Amino acid sequence: MVQVALDDSVWRREQAAPQPGSRPPAPGQLALLQAFLNSHFDLVDDRGADLLASRAGLKSWLVARGLIARGDRVTEDGVARTLTVREGLRQLIAAQEGTTPPPGGKARRSLDRAVAGASFELRLAGDRPCLTPTGDQPIDRAVATLMAIATSAMLDGSWTRLKSCPGHHCGWVFYDRSRNNSGRWCSMTVCGGREKARTHYHRHRGH
Repeated sequence: MVQVALDDSVWRREQAAPQPGSRPPAPGQLALLQAFLNSHFDLVDDRGADLLASRAGLKSWLVARGLIARGDRVTEDGVARTLTVREGLRQLIAAQEGTTPPPGGKARRSLDRAVAGASFELRLAGDRPCLTPTGDQPIDRAVATLMAIATSAMLDGSWTRLKSCPGHHCGWVFYDRSRNNSGRWCSMTVCGGREKARTHYHRHRGH
């Protein structure tokens, strides 16, 4: 597995964050990417809020995780880029199950533009390869860190265990730890239960 140049305390913090149905978070550094993907719906302080929807919100999120410094400036363009990256990756994950079409050409071009300038290099950290983010601007390096984690997950296969819950108004990205990678819901007791109840209602209403 190729690691990303990232302080262990950053992803360990995310592993302590709550998940629907008390699911375990994604392992290792992938927990940070999972938190980024789920930043569209806050579970802790302002339930349902998009944590990255404003310059102040994005800066607070990135600073708290050491991805930019407190004195760094976040622009509206930086917000737009970051949201495009987040939604592009969410679409790729949702499409893995075959129930949602993959991002079209326009969406892919938008994602390509959003990650332009957010690069990373392969370096050796001791005797292990390490992906090190580069870029001229702080937001470039922050996005590069997240994309490096995604790339590492794609290379080692853990990316396929990231699933997007199909529950009504949900879309929470969870890490499927089932043996045959067959998990579907972020929480069987919440989204899964609601879907069963909805199906039951429509089935009996049709009789």
